[in-house]
Amino acid sequence: MSTDQTDLHHRQQKSDRYAGLSRRKLRQAQQELNRGDTMQASEKAYGAVTSAAKAYGELRGWNHYNHHRVALILEQLRDEENNPALTEAYDAIRGLHSNFFEYELSTTNVQDRIGTAQRLVAALESLRQSDPKPLPANSLTRDQRRRLTLLRQPPKEESTPLEDLPSLDDLPPVEPVEPE
Repeated sequence: MSTDQTDLHHRQQKSDRYAGLSRRKLRQAQQELNRGDTMQASEKAYGAVTSAAKAYGELRGWNHYNHHRVALILEQLRDEENNPALTEAYDAIRGLHSNFFEYELSTTNVQDRIGTAQRLVAALESLRQSDPKPLPANSLTRDQRRRLTLLRQPPKEESTPLEDLPSLDDLPPVEPVEPE
């Protein structure tokens, strides 16, 4: 394989791993909520969305190694897909991350946002399986150019090599659950 094909194959593997972790975290979120632990349910749902965004970003070769860049991925996709629902959903999901630390959301609110997380993860997975729709370079706004510059910056050091991501086969099973 050529270097480009090797790199693409590696990115695909890493993307698949992030996507699998995202699906697992969604199941864990519902389990934690069913147990009454809204704080853990919140963090698992937030983690599911960030893992799904990382799965998409990895395929595009984008730097996704901090919270800000995950948000930039969603903003870029909003523009490329002309779909404000992507960032609106992510804004709701950020509230789940905050709830992990502040314990401010009711069980009903956490359940609603887990539903939002499920829809956003499904949308990101669908986009991951489709061809990207990059914006024409000559039509980019200043903000879009800045965003793409940040997404294209390589990480400061090799962050999360494929080998460091847990293999789904090595993790204890998480049984699918129905909401109560």
